[in-house]
Amino acid sequence: MSRDGLRAASCELRVRSVARLVVALTFGLSALSAANVDQAVIDNPREANLERASTIRWESLFKPNPPWPGRQLAYLENREGERALTLLLARLLYRGEPWRRRATDVVNDQRWRRDSLETRLMVLRSLRNYRDGVVADNLCRFLAVEEHPLLVMSALTGLALIDLPTAQTWALRLADPRPATHLPGSASAQARQGALAFLVQTRGVESAQTRQALDWALLRAGGSERNHALGLLAPGTANDLLATLVLKLCAEHRNGVLDDEGKRGLVLAVTRLTGSAERDLVVALMGLTVRGERSLAMAASTALVTNLQWDAAVAINDLASRARDASDPVLRNALLAFLMRLYPQAVMEVAPVTSPWATLAEHQARLQAWQEQRAKR
Repeated sequence: MSRDGLRAASCELRVRSVARLVVALTFGLSALSAANVDQAVIDNPREANLERASTIRWESLFKPNPPWPGRQLAYLENREGERALTLLLARLLYRGEPWRRRATDVVNDQRWRRDSLETRLMVLRSLRNYRDGVVADNLCRFLAVEEHPLLVMSALTGLALIDLPTAQTWALRLADPRPATHLPGSASAQARQGALAFLVQTRGVESAQTRQALDWALLRAGGSERNHALGLLAPGTANDLLATLVLKLCAEHRNGVLDDEGKRGLVLAVTRLTGSAERDLVVALMGLTVRGERSLAMAASTALVTNLQWDAAVAINDLASRARDASDPVLRNALLAFLMRLYPQAVMEVAPVTSPWATLAEHQARLQAWQEQRAKR
């Protein structure tokens, strides 16, 4: 073997040795971390037996308004070494009252949760450095009782780094509050939105878990939560859910109960529709085109012209009347473009004689007549 070949082989062996060492150290540290977790301290943080300097910093994390929590956590992680993971988990799961408060302090449960929010967020970020099963188990314990959306999503992110399938299962329990297994965090629309985005990103739109969460967000929830779910969908995905949603919102529009968020959601849903459209959907979209506000009419007409394939009888006269009477030039041009696809003769009847639309419609009518004559030969 040449000198270059020997050098390459030696380099490859060193790389493999380093890789095996890294893997061994990783598993060794994980086992060591898990083995040194003190469950008694996690269940009762007052049981922590630390030196004086660490005790002062540890107890400060349980004050009504913890001073410099990031600095205290950094000190404990650097000083306590193997016991740091136990302390982090103990502080995360603690749900009791603050320690050593004065008799004159008035700190209710809600105030205590708010003041300790920063501390718990920092603990969750620190826990992402540990990829142990014991961390995943305690993150699940935390998710089973926590309601704050920021804490819930941070815990879900940390869980996904350790055990993605488990994180996806718990994300569904956050995204859909209907099943009996739903989590307390599912009461928050912000947490539900974050969990749905997590499922779409990690499982895809067509998975059963994501579809269940989308069914809640699109057809049961409303307002900004529904519109957030629509923003996660690319055109052509979840068409059946979108069609059902469009029919539902169109019915609300006809009854005059569709609010501004609903109108924005209807536009978002219509612009994402693709493929073959059933008659009911075509009729609903034509209703929007003829009677809807500018944004709704333009979205519906664009979908019918460019994104959907359909074969249903529609009211040409109503469409022509609106195109003729529309004072908004943008809306009028959109309706004339739609009418041009359906029945060019109607465009010649409603557009001014000198209008480019009339010229184009006349040309289109002649072209269609020529094609019909050619087909008869």
